[in-house]
Amino acid sequence: MNHQNNPLVSVIVPVYNVEQYLDECLYSIRQQTYENLEIIVVEDCSTDKSLEVLSKHLNDQRIKLIRHEKNSGLSAARNTGIDGARGDYIMFVDSDDHIHNNLIQLCLDNTSKKELDLIVFDFQSFYDGEKIDNKLNKNKEYESKMFNQSEYLKYHHFAWLKFLRADILKNNILRFPVGYYYEDWPFHWELAFNNYRVLRLSAPLYYYRLRSGSITSSGDQKLIHIYYSHRIILDKMKDYNVLLDTKKILAKKIYSGLWFVLTQIDAKYLREAIFEAKKQLNITENIIKLDNPSLKTRLLILGLRMPSEISIKLISALRFSLNILSSQRRKKKNNFTI
Repeated sequence: MNHQNNPLVSVIVPVYNVEQYLDECLYSIRQQTYENLEIIVVEDCSTDKSLEVLSKHLNDQRIKLIRHEKNSGLSAARNTGIDGARGDYIMFVDSDDHIHNNLIQLCLDNTSKKELDLIVFDFQSFYDGEKIDNKLNKNKEYESKMFNQSEYLKYHHFAWLKFLRADILKNNILRFPVGYYYEDWPFHWELAFNNYRVLRLSAPLYYYRLRSGSITSSGDQKLIHIYYSHRIILDKMKDYNVLLDTKKILAKKIYSGLWFVLTQIDAKYLREAIFEAKKQLNITENIIKLDNPSLKTRLLILGLRMPSEISIKLISALRFSLNILSSQRRKKKNNFTI
């Protein structure tokens, strides 16, 4: 640690059933222009050929393989990586994504100019199988800007968009909540509660693969974990002196989470989602009163305040109306295109 002129960077890669993507991911890390890395691959009991694929990369002495004895999920894999990291800086790369070959060097260049705790950067999404242009424009000046707490909280919450000083995770024992989806959100917010010095680097340095089986596109019960993530944030907030503006941002997030879950979840899970949404209103009551939601959200909340069977009928009717409106918009768009 504390290699001032040549800091060690720990790159944590959780692996579970990604045999078709893992080569591209690991090569993008191994081919970084900055070479003083430890690449911590946490293998979470894959049932495909992921272990076989990554074994071809173990000739790179920088790769440290850690294998879980049982499948424990993304949060646990990231936490295992943090516990095993020896670097001065830590970053995360999901094993179905890849990164620009100059990402780490650009982050280190910026940390050397300013005393920073955390750098966030931009990403470029692409569909599975799509070719992307991963060349940065050398003639373009990429903006760097210090973020205040509100700006940071409104930015993307993803763990893989963060380049952090290792000691802020080690000393504060800051970890991902295990057993939940949307685990990035409490992690993102707790970093904000600590008032760390954050720089935003507006360069598309991370390449995020869009897959049909992603959590937010599936519409299954995992969406209900959006409620849980907000409750975890609310619970963590008790340990900090949190600004009013921050509480207002959380209130807005809670309302948008209620809307998203109840309008996007599969119909067969709607009853369960409504039951949890009613609990969410009670648990977060002191926070959500700080925000003035939109008319559509107020209508949704009014439906949730009704007895359960009436709530289900009202919210089902709302979903039906939204589907019709969405279908009409698509039809108009298609007619215009033709």
